[in-house]
This record gives sequence, C-alpha cells and structure tokens, in this order.
Amino acid sequence: MSKGSSQGPGFWNIKYNSLLNLEFGKRTKAIAVADDLQIALRSDTIREAENFANIEISKVSTWAKDNKRTFNE
Repeated sequence: MSKGSSQGPGFWNIKYNSLLNLEFGKRTKAIAVADDLQIALRSDTIREAENFANIEISKVSTWAKDNKRTFNE
C-alpha cells in the first residue's frame, strides 16, 4: 500500500482490522499507526518478554500467512 493513497485507509480498515482483533495475551497490546503495526507487551523479566513476544509474533505470522500478507521487520 502506498502512502498517501486515497484507498489506503479503507483498505487498512477492511483487511487489517481482523489482525488487530486477534486474541493477544492480557499483557499484550496491538497498536496500529498509519500503515504500521506495533506489538507492545509487559513482563517481569527480559526472558519472559522474549517468550511473550515470540508467542504474539507467531499469531501475527499465522494471520499474515492466512491472509497472504508480508511484513517488514
């Protein structure tokens, strides 16, 4: 999707709304800003944060595969 596209916001709402509605953990929040996605999470340790992040990224990766989408890291 190109920035500044008149179809951009509508496309995001239609296609990516289901991504934001995935079942993320209670310590995780998915945030959409423009055409970017951020996954924010809280944890008590770095190792715990890594584990939570891997679980949530796996959900996003599965969604992307199912919806034939790719993301830049």
